[in-house]
Amino acid sequence: MIADKSFIFYSLPKSRTTQRLTGGNIEKVWTGLNTFLANCTTVSINEPTSIQLTAYSAWKDDEHPELADKIIDDTRTVFGEPQTEPLSYHYPSGVPSTQTKNVWEFDKRDLSKVLDYLIAGQSWPKFTLGPVELIVSFNFNFIDPATKIELPNQQNKSSIIVWLSRSCSCSPDLYFPFDDADQNFKDYLNKIETHLPFKFEGKYLRLGRPNKNKTQYTFTKLKTE
Repeated sequence: MIADKSFIFYSLPKSRTTQRLTGGNIEKVWTGLNTFLANCTTVSINEPTSIQLTAYSAWKDDEHPELADKIIDDTRTVFGEPQTEPLSYHYPSGVPSTQTKNVWEFDKRDLSKVLDYLIAGQSWPKFTLGPVELIVSFNFNFIDPATKIELPNQQNKSSIIVWLSRSCSCSPDLYFPFDDADQNFKDYLNKIETHLPFKFEGKYLRLGRPNKNKTQYTFTKLKTE
């Protein structure tokens, strides 16, 4: 659905799909995420949109592939049988790769159990992928951190996808209901910036406008300085 009003949009470019979450280990990263959601959004950390745990077999050049296999087996013992599929297919033959990904989907009621499992396994061994990662997503609207009142005119849901593994990263898509980088927007940004769980980079701000027929958006680079 195309919004009727202009908005300010923060998202990473296609060449850089994720950015690092601040905090270091999973516990500190999770605490930072909780602070952001509780103070700046309409959802709590216990209300994710989706929860997915993935364990990968070793890549062909990875050392000690038996460790990755053991992690898959241990994870299967805790959470049951995953959906298993090849990580990729060779082109043009269509032959599947020998590396697999094993995926478990969870309800939000299982979040604590899955998170505790990931924390207990730190530090996970280093492989090309994984060897295990938790992907959690949240959809939300923004609120005023001081009043806890939801900002008006939010026609698009904002979201953040979080990857927790050996390193922790995220992909934010943030829709701010402001039609210009005026003082009101700058004041709001100052209020939430200390709560953000990642380093905010103003160069990725864009002003989004619906076209005349409201079939798509046009985006222009935005300066906040």
